[in-house]
Amino acid sequence: MGLFDKVKGLVKGAQNAVQGAPQAPAPQAAPQNYPQGSMEVPVTADEPEDDGGSSDEQFDVAGFDVNNDEQAFFRAVLHMESEGQFGGTDESRAEIQERFGIRDRSHWQTVKESNYAVLARKYGSYEEVTQQEMNWRQGEMSNHMNAQVADMAKGGGFEPVEGISLEQWAAINAAIVGGQNHEDLLKGAGIDDARWQRASAEWNARMARDTTFAITTVYGNAFQAASKGKFGDFAREAAAARAANRDVAMQPPVTWEQYYEYMYEQAYAAKQGTDPVAALKSVGLTIVDWTDLSTFMGYVFQRDAGRHWKEYEEIHKRVEAKYAAKYPGVKADVDIQF
Repeated sequence: MGLFDKVKGLVKGAQNAVQGAPQAPAPQAAPQNYPQGSMEVPVTADEPEDDGGSSDEQFDVAGFDVNNDEQAFFRAVLHMESEGQFGGTDESRAEIQERFGIRDRSHWQTVKESNYAVLARKYGSYEEVTQQEMNWRQGEMSNHMNAQVADMAKGGGFEPVEGISLEQWAAINAAIVGGQNHEDLLKGAGIDDARWQRASAEWNARMARDTTFAITTVYGNAFQAASKGKFGDFAREAAAARAANRDVAMQPPVTWEQYYEYMYEQAYAAKQGTDPVAALKSVGLTIVDWTDLSTFMGYVFQRDAGRHWKEYEEIHKRVEAKYAAKYPGVKADVDIQF
């Protein structure tokens, strides 16, 4: 269903970064190929740095001080290990190598593993280090999106259309999806249908043209801010937590087993030609409820998957087996494994 694709990418990126040297084979059943060396190895922040000897030294943090500035190290990992929108370039990698005294790619692998070992001692486990790095990466993505929204606002991309702001358009759409009468809503807002249609066409066009997703982001936040669904407060809490790059302050309203079951009900319904909305209704949810619940649970997953991926995987396998038995001969696509 693709619900966790983005979150999984974030998890996988951080987990891959925490892994050991490339030649070490990864386990088949669980992605836990962490840096070589164990927590028992005496690792301290003031360990003497490499004196320029061979490239197979066992410990060398180079110019990093992860006990006091782990973000500089996380940023280096992101640039040294990946490319693309949030990754590195030849120029940024060269700057990092010069700044922190990294000689070559082989030396970088030693430096990377050594600094992860220091962080593992600091946080108590490599899983927790993965989570801290995931949280940092998400914060960087949020900062980037906030900058995109600010730029869009400066460029006039949020100017009202036919007197209808993006937030008003989103709120009315949320009410329509929630089951309120379309005509009554427009009448109450003093908007005739022709004006509404023109405004909707332009907002949809702006959204389609916006490759930064700034309009989509503001629309989504406004849509959920107006939600009257049973999980509306949870969606709003997730939005607030994401904006502050913090954990949520509310306990999940359903168990992870229940949540996965909702996902499977929809997936199997779609595979058999049944309306997924009807599948939601069969478990007492509306499409608005599902959207709000997914927003909350997806964010909780993101803030916790690095340290508790084993538990998530076990729950998913249990639910997967349950639905395979319930619908024999039908294969549904619920891709939420790591």
